[in-house]
Amino acid sequence: MMLRKVSGCRDDDCPAVYVSDRGTAVVHGAHVPSAEGLTLGEGETAVELPPDIVLDAVTALAETSRRR
Repeated sequence: MMLRKVSGCRDDDCPAVYVSDRGTAVVHGAHVPSAEGLTLGEGETAVELPPDIVLDAVTALAETSRRR
């Protein structure tokens, strides 16, 4: 899978969102092992992202999907 960063800082050590060559989104952020209201299935994990990272990613993903 090839990834292209669409939001986040320039360094690789902060929360970010990527678009894959399969048209999916991949995120990395601070691991959330448990939280009230969070139920994870086997093999799933949750990460925490700042709102601005999510908003930038949604904009980039919308632009990517319009080009298809």
